[in-house]
Amino acid sequence: MPFRLFGPRAFHRVCDKTRRRFRPPAWLLSLIAIFAFWESISASGLIPSDQLPPLHEVLLTLVQLAGTPFFISHVAQSLANVTTGVSLALVLVLPLALLVGMRSQLDQALTPIIMLVGALPDLAILTFLVTIIGRGNVAAVAISAFSAFFPIYFTIRQGVKEIPADYFHVASVFRAGKAQTFTKMILPSIFPNLMTGLRLSFEFSWNVLLAVEIIASVAGIGTFISTNLGSSTHSLTYGLAAIMTVGIITITMDRAFFERLENRTKRWH
Repeated sequence: MPFRLFGPRAFHRVCDKTRRRFRPPAWLLSLIAIFAFWESISASGLIPSDQLPPLHEVLLTLVQLAGTPFFISHVAQSLANVTTGVSLALVLVLPLALLVGMRSQLDQALTPIIMLVGALPDLAILTFLVTIIGRGNVAAVAISAFSAFFPIYFTIRQGVKEIPADYFHVASVFRAGKAQTFTKMILPSIFPNLMTGLRLSFEFSWNVLLAVEIIASVAGIGTFISTNLGSSTHSLTYGLAAIMTVGIITITMDRAFFERLENRTKRWH
């Protein structure tokens, strides 16, 4: 019995389980390779440090900035604008996408127009919104909601269309009300699509928000980046550290929240 528990086969099984449990994700390995290439290029002198600061200097600057209230307030303001914009888009899109998904005639009437509006350049819409709304956080939230509108709309619409018609027949047989049909059948069925839409919209809104903060002079990490991407090495290091902060926030939200929740709902679905 002791040999069976602690023999070579058992030892290898434990090692295999440990390796699978602590195996780093592929995206992390790719990121490490990119960072190693960055550091090697800087160390070799192929690119001057005033054009590409070494990675270790950018990381040290990022750690220093993380302890300053000024930088934290800018990051928090940008994150609040994105979150508010995506939440506003969800509130507006959810009932519209549900109706369009369940009514083919309404889908044929509205979806082409929505696709046309979504094809417009974001910067052109940004200029238009700034002219109407004015500069400030309201413009940042508005353009974030605009960017988040389309991925949420199309993913929810597709999720509704993929619900089997037999589900609605069963609901009518059991005389389920509209509220029960929505909460017990429609919402659980479209939840994976909803998570995918929120995941995409969060990433799109971050990209557009940086342009909003630069053009509309909104206090946030975008203005911090624009003011520090100067000609001096010191300013460039601060700007790259701020850009890296955006990447860290985006990938953290995507992998630690959206991906886990999406995977759970897909397994349940």
